[in-house]
Amino acid sequence: MNQQMFQQQQAERRRELSNAAERLVQRLLGCWQHELSRPFTYEQRTYRVCLKCGLSRDFNPITWKTHGPSYSLAASSVSCN
Repeated sequence: MNQQMFQQQQAERRRELSNAAERLVQRLLGCWQHELSRPFTYEQRTYRVCLKCGLSRDFNPITWKTHGPSYSLAASSVSCN
């Protein structure tokens, strides 16, 4: 019983460290995932959002291409209305 609990705790710690490491790499290097939302335009800025990590990338509606580094949207910059 104790061995099983120990293994579960170890697995949970590994998951937490893996998630923390992934978030750190995303902040340093940006998002490398390619599951992006449809383009959104807000206050004359068009962007797409990664469906997995939530980071945003700019989008050019004329060329229909995503470009630039990944960034996190500030909570106050998006309105839910």
